[in-house]
Amino acid sequence: MFNEAKVFKAIEEKEPQMIAFLERLVNIESAIDSPEGIHEVATIVRDKLASLGFDEAKLIETPNAPTHVFGHKAAKDPNAKKIMIMGHMDTVFPKGTVAQRPFTIKDRTAYGPGVLDMKSGITLSLFALEALFEDGWQEKDITVFFCGDEETAHPMTNAADLFMEFAKDKDAVFNMESGRPDGGVIIGRKGTAKPTFKIKGIGAHAGNEPEKGASAILEAAHKIIEIQNLTDMEKGTTFNVGTIKGGVVFNAVPDNATFEVDIRALTISDMDQALKDLEAISKKTYIAGTETVVEGLVASYPPMETTDKVKELFALVQEQGRKLGIEIEGFAVGGGSDAAWTVKAGAATVCSMGSRGGLNHSVDEFILLDGFVERAKLLALCADAV
Repeated sequence: MFNEAKVFKAIEEKEPQMIAFLERLVNIESAIDSPEGIHEVATIVRDKLASLGFDEAKLIETPNAPTHVFGHKAAKDPNAKKIMIMGHMDTVFPKGTVAQRPFTIKDRTAYGPGVLDMKSGITLSLFALEALFEDGWQEKDITVFFCGDEETAHPMTNAADLFMEFAKDKDAVFNMESGRPDGGVIIGRKGTAKPTFKIKGIGAHAGNEPEKGASAILEAAHKIIEIQNLTDMEKGTTFNVGTIKGGVVFNAVPDNATFEVDIRALTISDMDQALKDLEAISKKTYIAGTETVVEGLVASYPPMETTDKVKELFALVQEQGRKLGIEIEGFAVGGGSDAAWTVKAGAATVCSMGSRGGLNHSVDEFILLDGFVERAKLLALCADAV
């Protein structure tokens, strides 16, 4: 146990330091087009972990790819419960965004690219740990892992495998992803897949000899209708063809067509079935002479299933929230996160433990500074209560 009054007071007094640290992180460009910025953020986090007395604090680097950061601090009791704090350091905002709208504060609300998603989650977790450690708290074995490429679903690194590896023996995992304005947390997320259909047809003059052609666009139209009809709102499995392009000119039978599909599913079995259904459609031929290839027929993120372990950890979070005078609700949402990998590894996981805020990925992304301190206290309570 820790001295609650002392740790809470320390967190409150650290608010200016937390805000300064957050401002430093937000004002570093760290989208996929800024690997050097991601590396800079990772280095700052690594150095902070080292200053907190972590037994291990290191960068995990992949050639020509974003950097991750890992830390581990053993408990005084070798049989202590094991906790993992996780998240990501990258944002969706391209180079030049910081210059246009750097970190700012107005009326106890902070703005800036990535301030909610999720540099504030990184910040509050580090300072919550600092306050605990300063009180002499060594009750839990702590692992910290922040990746550098969550927003692009890890196309160049093995971050997904690392999340599963680090989570497999953990008693609790807290994903410091962006919190909701109402303070709720995420206990379920749909898995996502983003396959692309590429159809090859036979070009021909649309006026003189259309019978010699095979329309790739018409083949795509048949497939798109069948794909959209797979949506099952009752099960929560959705299919959306979001982009389509094809052909060259209006008066030629099109010899090419490409379309992209967004798939969302609540369970791993439903995602597996969705991918099988899509594969079956790709193998059908509606227009003789056309050929179809489908790419990316895998889940970008598996579903974060609401397992019994997830429910138990959520109940613990709710209990600790009540100590702060807040009632925390749990939600299942359509967007994916790396919490899916830790749940898949068998670890109890609660997502969106980061700052209260909203409008992430937009020009108006914000956090509520009053919630900033509140969530640091909540994490401290939860870490101790596991």
